[in-house]
Amino acid sequence: MQSFNNSTSAYPSLKQTWGLLFITLLVALFVNLLLLAVNQLSAALGQSNWGQQFLSHSLTFLLTYIAIFVFIIWLGIRKKSRVEGGFAPDFSLPSIVVMLMIAFGTLGLYFLIDPVVELIPMPKFVERIFLELLGDQDIWTVFAVVVAAPICEELLLRGIILDGLLKLYPPKKAIIWSALFFGFFHLNPWQFIPAVAIGIYIGWIYYRTRSLLLAMWIHFVANGTGALLGYVLLPEADQMVPTRDLFQNDTLYAGLLVLSAIALTISILYLAQKLKTETTEAVG
Repeated sequence: MQSFNNSTSAYPSLKQTWGLLFITLLVALFVNLLLLAVNQLSAALGQSNWGQQFLSHSLTFLLTYIAIFVFIIWLGIRKKSRVEGGFAPDFSLPSIVVMLMIAFGTLGLYFLIDPVVELIPMPKFVERIFLELLGDQDIWTVFAVVVAAPICEELLLRGIILDGLLKLYPPKKAIIWSALFFGFFHLNPWQFIPAVAIGIYIGWIYYRTRSLLLAMWIHFVANGTGALLGYVLLPEADQMVPTRDLFQNDTLYAGLLVLSAIALTISILYLAQKLKTETTEAVG
């Protein structure tokens, strides 16, 4: 397991990560302005319906999302390769048992966060945005959330950013900051809290294994769970429905939270020992 060297021979630093985040926001703004320009042009040509359909189509969202991240990831890899002499992420996977334990821990953490997020009031206009996004379960939306997001975001947040931070700062600081950046990327408090919590878990696993595929696996499990719950809870819904509504009484929901806490605790205890053993063996 690598230890931080507190030198400038790694990318990115915290300051450089803020810069990368700012560039991402600028690129996203530019792409959205470009889409609006296409819509205005189509309206001027008498094809306003086509323009509106183009903007609202889930495939447009998927392609623009991927395009933005591909550009930012390319910038990050280019800079990282220049500073560190290369970019070679680890795509190895551990045993099936370890992957299952990681999945159980992810599910436990996912459900434990849910009641915390419910404490934050959601304005009606924000609720409508979430309903449109989560309630639209066509193939392109599901692909964007369950496949594209884990790949693109983990390449950037863990493969580039956390990898660099771990070489420059103590592990705890690097993991927490990378999780905060993960939360900032979502630009709203209802996703910020889950993203930070899941980000810390991903960061801890990545620190112990350096496996980018494991980071993507955790992200896939979390987003896949959200997509599945969206399909169950939100089809044709006119308001956000909390997960607790899957259960008809608070006792069952409390039981879910207890089981989630147990699953997360067992997962962390098992992984702390197992991943430490595997890392030691690999080094030796």
